[in-house]
Amino acid sequence: MRRSARPSSVRPTSLAKGAFFVALVVTPPAAASCGADANGVAPPGGSDAGAAADGMTAVDGGVASDGNAAVTDGGAPDAEVPAPFLGGNVEPGGVVFRVWAPHATAASVGGDFAAADVPMIAVAGGVYEAHVAGAHAGSTYRFVLTGPGGAVTRTDPYCRELAAADCRVVDPNAYPWMTPSFTRPARATTVVYEMHVGSYAVPKGAPNGTFASTRDALDGLAELGVNAIEIMPVQSFGGGGNGWGYSPRLFHAPKPTLGTSDEFRALVDRAHALGVAVWIDTVVNHTDGYAQAPLRCFDGDCPNGSAGVYFFPAGPYATTPWGPRPDYATPEVATMLAATVDTWMVEHRADGFRWDSVSNLRALDGRGTTPGGKDLLVRVNERVHALRGLSVAEDLKGFGEITQSAASGGFGFDAQWDGFGYTMSDVLVPPSDAGRDLGQVIGALQGTSGGDPFARLLYLENHDTVGNGGARIPARIDGANPTSLAARKRSMLGAAIMLTAPGVPMLFMGQEALATAPFASQPAPLAAPTAEGLRVRAFYKDLIRLRRNLDGKAGGLADANVEIVQRNDTDKVLAYRRHGASGEDVLVVANLANKAFTEYDVGVPDAAGWRVRMNSDLPAYGSDFTGTMAGSVTPMLRAKDGKPYALPLALGAYSVVVLTR
Repeated sequence: MRRSARPSSVRPTSLAKGAFFVALVVTPPAAASCGADANGVAPPGGSDAGAAADGMTAVDGGVASDGNAAVTDGGAPDAEVPAPFLGGNVEPGGVVFRVWAPHATAASVGGDFAAADVPMIAVAGGVYEAHVAGAHAGSTYRFVLTGPGGAVTRTDPYCRELAAADCRVVDPNAYPWMTPSFTRPARATTVVYEMHVGSYAVPKGAPNGTFASTRDALDGLAELGVNAIEIMPVQSFGGGGNGWGYSPRLFHAPKPTLGTSDEFRALVDRAHALGVAVWIDTVVNHTDGYAQAPLRCFDGDCPNGSAGVYFFPAGPYATTPWGPRPDYATPEVATMLAATVDTWMVEHRADGFRWDSVSNLRALDGRGTTPGGKDLLVRVNERVHALRGLSVAEDLKGFGEITQSAASGGFGFDAQWDGFGYTMSDVLVPPSDAGRDLGQVIGALQGTSGGDPFARLLYLENHDTVGNGGARIPARIDGANPTSLAARKRSMLGAAIMLTAPGVPMLFMGQEALATAPFASQPAPLAAPTAEGLRVRAFYKDLIRLRRNLDGKAGGLADANVEIVQRNDTDKVLAYRRHGASGEDVLVVANLANKAFTEYDVGVPDAAGWRVRMNSDLPAYGSDFTGTMAGSVTPMLRAKDGKPYALPLALGAYSVVVLTR
């Protein structure tokens, strides 16, 4: 989402005509970033909730009680992909086309399957239907609707794949999946990598990256150690293929310049084979605001300057800063948006979602209540949980109800983007050590959402902070030389604190290899890492391995407890212990000043030895780093920090040492 301000705080197959439509519309739901356009300019005008996202027993309607269990997805959660009731759906003997156009007086479907348009029959609730025996998977089609102003040609709102201005019929059961099952990572051991398909892995001479080029580059991410990727929006959006994607036009079809629906399936297939989950950044709080956007004035009716049947009428809810707001209070519109969960999780086997600008979906930028907004969010979250996926909100208003269960009055998200990165930026960026506030760091470490520390998604960089006129953390630390010693050390210090804090940590693409360029509205291809960038990457790889406890003994990083062992405001050193149900202690000692110590004492309760698992000052992570401390450390019998023993540590400037026992 494009944002100018920081956070305040942190689907049946064949039925009798109209039967399914009527039942779905009249039955209420069970509980029932934004971006500029692709050119970087704001456009004008505008279930079963018993299975939690972590695969453990859920509490109160879908929000997990902890984050310590993974869940196995046996391929598609349903035995067969269910067809949406609207759109073009392959059935025995042809394709059934259905469209909701309540203000149309007649409708037909045209395509490459017939010489002339095929008339559609009005069934119920404004739906028109036609069974076309000559159509099949791969056929292209479009709807022609006769409305108040005459006939208009329209793209199917449920289109699964675009072919120029037409849609292509897709059989979602036809893709030959290579990974029959996939174990989604537990929330507490998930490390996320936010990526932009259009610029992540761009083939030489190509205008943008694609699903295919991204798929071929996934091995490097798996080797880095991340176990989830959060893909910036890929649903059809306005502008070119390397735009950000936050100007959605359709919700069920991928952007054609990025690839086909099967090519996206192949990306997910490969990610799962590598043990990496796939989350999709999804925008339903607004659509592309331009007049040619396919949902605008869909059935020809746009009364009183409104955007038509899919949008709120003129008034306070009609628009957002980025385009018109869908009318969540209209059942047919809410159903079309909610169906995105099945399109991407069932038909494409994605593992979860990041929902853009929830504050503009549930409310008007967090103020008041948008009709139908909360019902829609509860509904999609219950469906995500029924499919054993994970749902993350970008709200950034410090609103605890976002991650509270629906049964207790909340929205049912598993996590929400947190203000951690803004706080850490305030601490790390200023040049003077004297002003670094350890209290801010402690607040960031001990924060929660709805009382759950793992209901926070943490980051130092994301597309908003690196774009929108922002900058990478190293460039903010040293604008003249973002690869300087201070820039590398302090940015890595922040990463070490983030990856040892309770929460779900996320990297923004390139962060792991010292990328220093901003993220433009039309991003340039991600540059290959330099030699120094490869050393920084080695640091992230080791840190992620520790965070995921792949070598054992670091289970405390997946526990909720943070004990502040030492706060030294004079020397700017903070020591904290991560521990809990795992029974495995992790001790983190962070030096936030440009002063090294050959021996620095931190209090421990007994004489048991500790092992250094990470020292960010090692030369392996920087050609000009000088740290040597590794291996085992034996406590000394001298009181420190209210404890009888002291652990003597060599502590580099702007460095972190992580120990286990």
